[in-house]
Amino acid sequence: MVLEKLRNEVLETALALARYGLVWMAGGTAAARDPESGWVAMTPSGLAYDGLNAADIVLVDMDGNLVEGHYKPSCASELWVRFFRRRPDLNAIVHTHSCYATAFAVAGQSIPIVTETQADWFGEPIKTTPYAHVEDEAFLSAPLEALGNGFGVLLGRHGVLTFGKNLHDALERAVTLEEAAKTYTMACLLGKPRIFAEEEARRSFDFYHNRYGQEQKG
Repeated sequence: MVLEKLRNEVLETALALARYGLVWMAGGTAAARDPESGWVAMTPSGLAYDGLNAADIVLVDMDGNLVEGHYKPSCASELWVRFFRRRPDLNAIVHTHSCYATAFAVAGQSIPIVTETQADWFGEPIKTTPYAHVEDEAFLSAPLEALGNGFGVLLGRHGVLTFGKNLHDALERAVTLEEAAKTYTMACLLGKPRIFAEEEARRSFDFYHNRYGQEQKG
């Protein structure tokens, strides 16, 4: 089986989305690019994750052509490929329908940076795109523009996209964003939440990714 390790990682990530309560049944997507071949492994369209195995994970090339797999790829596979072409620094995408973050997508509102953990992983607010059906051209263009150089975007009246250099980072961003959206919603009930300023958020992001944690020993 081609890219067996990567396909297993995609399946494990998809199952983790369900464990964290970010998706249910066949909702959402996990996708990852192999940096060497450029091929993208993604969950198939319309199938519940708990019935899949690694061979069911579909492989497409960077033009969206099927490389290997006996199922159709994610119905938004063209969008995933476009993201990878636009952002060579990213190798993983997670798409969820998590309740609190999706509520902001339904309301057409961005999610500001409200916690330090959110600042660590995103560094800037998460924008929401106008609604577009999956078959509309705007579905393929608006999310790329809204993402910019960031790591998350909300699809209007649909759900959540988070990104990372690997699947672990994309998954952790999805979990972090849902918790931030929930926290912000609850804080609004208590009063006026204090939002991170742009400089504060970028400083936290820079510290977390460049100076936090253990030094790598070669």
